[in-house]
Amino acid sequence: MRRPSTLYAALLAVRVLFALSPSYIHPDEFFQAPEVAASDILGVDALRTWEFVVASPPIRSIVPIYMYSGLPFALLRLGEPLGYAASPRAVFWAQRLAMAVLSLGIDRYVCRAIGRRNPGARLLPTKLLLASSHCLLVFHTRPFGNVFASVVLALCLDLLAQIDCALHTIGLDLPKSRNPQRLKKEIRVVHRALSMLAAAGVLGTFAHITFVPFFAPLAVAALAMVGAAAARRRILSLGRAAAIVATACGCAGLVALAIVAVDSAYYGTLTCTVLNNLRYNANVSNLAHHGLHVRYMHLVASMPVLFGPLYVLLLLKLWPAIKRTFAPGNCVPTAALWSLIVGTAALSLVQHQEPRFMVPALPCIALLTWRWHRLLPAYFWRLWAAYNVCCACIYGAVHQAGVVPVVQYLASTSVIMQRNQIGCYAAARTGHMVCARHLQAPHPDPAAIYPRLLQTNVLLYATYMAPRHLLVQRQTASDSRLQAHVKMTDLVAIDDHAVQGVLGSAVPVDCGAPGADDNGALVFAPSLHAGYERTLFVAPASADLAPLLPLAWNATLVPLYSYAPHVNFDHIQRVVQNPLKYARLNVYVVCMPSSFISSTA
Repeated sequence: MRRPSTLYAALLAVRVLFALSPSYIHPDEFFQAPEVAASDILGVDALRTWEFVVASPPIRSIVPIYMYSGLPFALLRLGEPLGYAASPRAVFWAQRLAMAVLSLGIDRYVCRAIGRRNPGARLLPTKLLLASSHCLLVFHTRPFGNVFASVVLALCLDLLAQIDCALHTIGLDLPKSRNPQRLKKEIRVVHRALSMLAAAGVLGTFAHITFVPFFAPLAVAALAMVGAAAARRRILSLGRAAAIVATACGCAGLVALAIVAVDSAYYGTLTCTVLNNLRYNANVSNLAHHGLHVRYMHLVASMPVLFGPLYVLLLLKLWPAIKRTFAPGNCVPTAALWSLIVGTAALSLVQHQEPRFMVPALPCIALLTWRWHRLLPAYFWRLWAAYNVCCACIYGAVHQAGVVPVVQYLASTSVIMQRNQIGCYAAARTGHMVCARHLQAPHPDPAAIYPRLLQTNVLLYATYMAPRHLLVQRQTASDSRLQAHVKMTDLVAIDDHAVQGVLGSAVPVDCGAPGADDNGALVFAPSLHAGYERTLFVAPASADLAPLLPLAWNATLVPLYSYAPHVNFDHIQRVVQNPLKYARLNVYVVCMPSSFISSTA
């Protein structure tokens, strides 16, 4: 038993490593929570998507976002009075480590839900199965709303098992005449657990709308348990059962009202994000903007990708699970079964489908199949390990893994707030500004040494949107600070000709100046508006840049920084052909030969 326990501890360490990995699954992991929370709490520049715009109207509740993404940022904020300024790496690690800690709720709540009616059951195989799943190792360590909903659903399963166990104890083991104090205690357990279940259901609903169909069968099962206990007067009286249900409904109503009140105060108008979300997703034309899929995609793609061999085990054991629906002591597995069926069916009716929508199915599948985990043959575990290692490496190590390091590189070189952190001098021949940290500039004019505005324009091409909050770029800067900042533009939904036009309108810097091909210094050209600027072009090495060249005014792209590994599935064929060459994300500076700049000056 010692060896499996050690293996479980090792898998927890692996989970932390994947949490700290810069891999990037989907833009929503940044732009549906951390981007907004960091802007509000840390006061950094961020991109607020349409989901948080009052005129849209807003469809994301701020309460769950602050719970799973705002809390780690608030802890970072506490260090500011002590002189600790949050760095890009600290901001990134804080949100990922918080989700890794939150993901432990899946392990804990699923195993507790099983163990309540099955004391002494061997749960280590189930814990190992969960801990080695790439769905838990990778997806559950990302700040998705679906992940938070998944943990809340696991908590609801545990609370449902707590209600079932308490009612079972009241009805069979503790007749009223033998131990009235213990009886009152178990009734209080039912009372508290049902109220918590109702409150958790409301919280999960506001966290992500896809939580509702997974939770609804659990709510029905809880009410059915209390109703069945009331029908058998020996367990609960009708009055006590009604009081328990009324208290739970009151808790649900209070939590809902509190969330609506907080959201309304946050957005500055009366707002119920759940209703707004339902109205938005009920319109197929809205979903078309995000992509429409066949209705069986979750069954044939999403769940096989997320769960692999465990999904096959579920299909093989689904009929035995259905046959056990009415078996004694099987209330919680039955509720988990219907949660899985209703959740999958409801989400399949909506034509926009993504694998992460099915993440809350993990605790249900684990609870349904736990009896067979210790009986699984060795070849299943080998297949399970191979599949999850492969998927974890893809989604947790290389997929879009260069975006975050590139942002951190930009933050370390191009976001400069304090005047004494940088020295600059103007090149006499071209008028370009050359800047470097602690540079002793020969220019005697303080205005030239500390220019008022240095702007780095970053164009992102053929890659995911870059999270702005990881620049840790303050929203405001006082007059005494050097305003060296980054402006990002995502070149999405435009053709190559339009991209070429954007590059052609960029102000090129001097290719021959220090910094054009050296990370030690930054070169800025005089801006057409005010101050100085430069333009960086970020693109994967697998992207074909030939259609974008040549640029106007004899400008060119000079490599400045590169990060590997970075895999873009849009160009997977080129990556497979030569991974060392194409599995990279490159940063180029738009520059012009010195001779051409001199002739046009």
